[in-house]
Amino acid sequence: MKNESPTTGKPTHQTPTHTIDEAIANRRILITCGTGGVGKTTLSAAIAIRAALLGKRTVVVTIDPAKRLANSLGLMTLSDQATDLTPLIRKAYQNYKPAPKTSQSFGEITSPPEMGGTLAAIVPDTRRTFENFVRELAPSSDTAERVMQNPIFQIFAKEFSGTNEYMALERLLALYKQEAYDCIILDTPPSRNTLAFLNAPRLLAQFFDEKIIRWLILPANKWVSAGVKKTLGLLESLTGAGFMSQLFDFAAALFDVQVNFSKNLKKITTLLESPEVGFLMVTTPTPETAPEVNHFIETLHQHRFHFDGIALNRTVSYLKSNGTPHPGYEEAFSIMHALQIREQSVIDNLMRNPLPLCAKLPELARDVHSVEDLFHVAMALNTDHPSF
Repeated sequence: MKNESPTTGKPTHQTPTHTIDEAIANRRILITCGTGGVGKTTLSAAIAIRAALLGKRTVVVTIDPAKRLANSLGLMTLSDQATDLTPLIRKAYQNYKPAPKTSQSFGEITSPPEMGGTLAAIVPDTRRTFENFVRELAPSSDTAERVMQNPIFQIFAKEFSGTNEYMALERLLALYKQEAYDCIILDTPPSRNTLAFLNAPRLLAQFFDEKIIRWLILPANKWVSAGVKKTLGLLESLTGAGFMSQLFDFAAALFDVQVNFSKNLKKITTLLESPEVGFLMVTTPTPETAPEVNHFIETLHQHRFHFDGIALNRTVSYLKSNGTPHPGYEEAFSIMHALQIREQSVIDNLMRNPLPLCAKLPELARDVHSVEDLFHVAMALNTDHPSF
């Protein structure tokens, strides 16, 4: 079927579309990626609602210090423990009224499917997850406490690049093992760089494998370590009492968990490579979109991960702009027309490869601040009426 551009009326390129519903049906875990500010958390929650509507026992997990998921749900807060949102979703389901079919309606289905599943939400406490992570890997409770009580650990847990991302993966692995959910939606931590999440395990692995740390702590080098400690004593006078000794002790304690960390990292990597896990990219129609998407997909393939599609958010092509503007709105009409032309150019660039476009969502007039709002976004994820 041919689609026409809302700006030119000419046929646009087509590509096979993997729908969100197909991704939900085919994967147990869906991981949403994208740069900060593209609506990734809102889309993750909407996908989770859709999974619940399709009968899945669903949990959405977000690592977000800004608490955007709670805001989108209209809740004051969410916690490290699963919050059952099923009653709220059932109420929104009962009250749902499809948008009327006008020139501006956005492909919503006539009525939602039967509400057969459940939905929970988790906002993990990264610090608590990190502590549980250390306890699990440490050969003894004494070793775990030795690591966590070290002041260097406090700095590392808070500041090390990749910690939030890796802890998200640890929580994902734990939820996967529990088998309490048929569908897990992981909203990756906000980042300026879409690939930051994918690089996190490698960064943390490099930290555990730094040659300087291994040189300090290898049992065969204990005689060297004694000499190093003397040097550290001199450095301590410059860095503050106890700092260098704490660093040395922290490195030594890390060695005790390094082997188990490597085993755990392998488990996570194996899970991410499995057919049970799919990646979705959330983005907006800007000139940078096509190069960013292509680079992201290439990186996924290098990692041997499965790419399920693109959710293009905040689009404006559904708005009517091919008529005569009302008096006084000429400038706004001109700006909207220019944005639609740019948007179609972005889509045409994406089509050249071709890429799976699984959703095209509108720019909303206001922020999403309730389950009811999210429910409408979930309905707009349907592609029975393709927008491309």
